[in-house]
Amino acid sequence: MSATLAAPPPHLHVPAEPTLAAVMADAWAAVATGAAAECPVCTGSLQPRWSAGAGVVGGRCRDCGTTLE
Repeated sequence: MSATLAAPPPHLHVPAEPTLAAVMADAWAAVATGAAAECPVCTGSLQPRWSAGAGVVGGRCRDCGTTLE
């Protein structure tokens, strides 16, 4: 009885540009610590939004108004 080996999986394609998920995760990681981040829409200043008692609850771009929650 002979066994047939499966073909090896194709190499994964690594995009040259970051994915949307990576861009959003990086922005959230920055504002969650209270730091400003680059707005993923206009590259303006995405500032953390604070809540009374809850800490950072999101971010808002000073230039275009985009919100991250």
